[in-house]
Amino acid sequence: MVKQIPINPMIVEQLSKATVRTLVDGIVELVTNSDDSYRRLEEKGREKNGRIEIYVDRKKGSLCEWLIVKDYAEGMTPEKLEKALEFASATSGFSEGKNVRGFFGRGLKETILALGEGEISTVANGQLSKTKIWYDPKAKKPQYDDDMLKNVQTSSLTDGTEVRIRVTNEKIKISDYESFKERLSKHYALRDINSSKKREIYLHFEDMKRKKIYEGLIAFAYPSGNRIVDGRLVSMPYYGDKIKVTVYESPVPLDTPRNTPYGLAGILIRTKGAILDNRLFKFENDPAALFFFGEATCEGLEERLRSGETELIDFNRSGLEWHNEYCQHLEKEIEKILEPLVLAKKKALEKKPEKELTEPTKKWLRSLCSLLNELAKKEFEDIEELPVEPGPDIQGLVLKPEWANVQKDRPRTLSVYAPTELVQSEGNTVKIESNNTDIKPQTEEVKLARHPKYAEKLWYSYFKVIGKNEGVEGIVTATLGNSAPAIARIKVAPPKEKKRGKITGRKIGFISDIIPDETETPTQRTFYDKNTGIIRIFIKFPSVVGIIGSALEGAETPAGRILLAELVGEAFCRELARLKIENNPAPPGAEIDAFNAEMNKLQSKALLPIQKFVFNRKPVGSEA
Repeated sequence: MVKQIPINPMIVEQLSKATVRTLVDGIVELVTNSDDSYRRLEEKGREKNGRIEIYVDRKKGSLCEWLIVKDYAEGMTPEKLEKALEFASATSGFSEGKNVRGFFGRGLKETILALGEGEISTVANGQLSKTKIWYDPKAKKPQYDDDMLKNVQTSSLTDGTEVRIRVTNEKIKISDYESFKERLSKHYALRDINSSKKREIYLHFEDMKRKKIYEGLIAFAYPSGNRIVDGRLVSMPYYGDKIKVTVYESPVPLDTPRNTPYGLAGILIRTKGAILDNRLFKFENDPAALFFFGEATCEGLEERLRSGETELIDFNRSGLEWHNEYCQHLEKEIEKILEPLVLAKKKALEKKPEKELTEPTKKWLRSLCSLLNELAKKEFEDIEELPVEPGPDIQGLVLKPEWANVQKDRPRTLSVYAPTELVQSEGNTVKIESNNTDIKPQTEEVKLARHPKYAEKLWYSYFKVIGKNEGVEGIVTATLGNSAPAIARIKVAPPKEKKRGKITGRKIGFISDIIPDETETPTQRTFYDKNTGIIRIFIKFPSVVGIIGSALEGAETPAGRILLAELVGEAFCRELARLKIENNPAPPGAEIDAFNAEMNKLQSKALLPIQKFVFNRKPVGSEA
């Protein structure tokens, strides 16, 4: 017998769409439910393996047909399962003081109804209970199968719950394996779960278009950095609640948390049992703030949520409700701690180095970058010249070149650019589409990063298109949020004959620059910034200081030459090895061995030409 879920249909539709807008949103809800179930067992002294399994598929058009999330925790009795179907029912144990995330009895139902229709199978104490949930468009009501729910069976299966959802909402898209895995890893609400030794998050990803299956564990490691605020306790005026704040400084800028749950910069707002938000507050547009991350724990916030002050949470569960008076006080106290740190960092970034690089040294470093880019091209043969970029004062999304010939079966690079104001309002994820199946972009979305030359004004990325048949023409469209799309007109044709001496464009290499970095107490000696293409040499790292200086003085000595070649080669080969593994993922469990093998292989090829170049540098004073 079909039964209606007891809630106003308009409210359930509103709740579902607000809570779950992407596939990752739905997985966050289901995985945190599973984690809550394991936590309840652990509070009773019952330790289990903590495994949570995620199964997804990816079809043509970036559509996902199935999502399955499975755990081996408590499971639910028939009574608990029926209770879980009610909206706003308190089933997580949060209100009773348990150390779990659940606040409103929301998540499971919204995820199913927002994505499509689903079946819940759960085993508890040897009893197997099942039911189905769907939205009936004719009746315009959310419904469930009561006959299935009442047909309880004896089972020898391990306790636990499986949620199987058939995704019928065509607005729900799924990215490629690496991007999807990265998002699951970095989502702020999952970071504690993904980094916990008590949890094992397994992902099974079937790419039906490419006929490939990827498997692996989802894990998260917090960025490296120096702890500069160590658990400072502050009291909120009027309310008296205590906030414990810890802040770290990264040696390199991190991804912004503005308009995205995946940014690594920012202060995690948390209770004892959950991460509720990640913010940089009024500093989110300040590049100096992107060096900071940390957490602010507020137990008073948790107690208020337990007592029913649900207005502290944003309605769509995307974080705290920062228009709420309590949250505004919380924000101001954290900003007081961040402000002097950001101002000091801004001054440090604006401060001129102790010594400037000489023009001959800059020229020599550009030549070294050219060598590195030639070595990279040999490893990635399809890397080619990128088109001339626009100026920094563009007004909207831009594709370059706007007209392009593409050789058959040979990838051609297009670049996409956006002004900072547009990225701030619409995010940095650009969707890529073609109106001709014979002209195929090799990715369906790209992430914009700050431009290495116009970091304040311009964001950019690039992608490749490939043509399948000569003579065909089509349009490639790039879309950023709700802004006007950018287009490029593509024709598949043989290459045009180039005239000798004619400059057709500017090359933008894999390595854009090599610079000495004067960061105090760095956590590493060299780093490749994939957002800018810059290799940074941290001259104040213990094994570097005293050998290479702020203007690379000392790099011409025998010890300095050896060290500089080693540092550049290390950063270069490490990034190339990472890209190789990304393009050809290793079997589950073999990722580290595969990376080390690739690193060794690249070093055997690249280190000798790098060393020769560095050792052949003319002495200071004789450089031309």
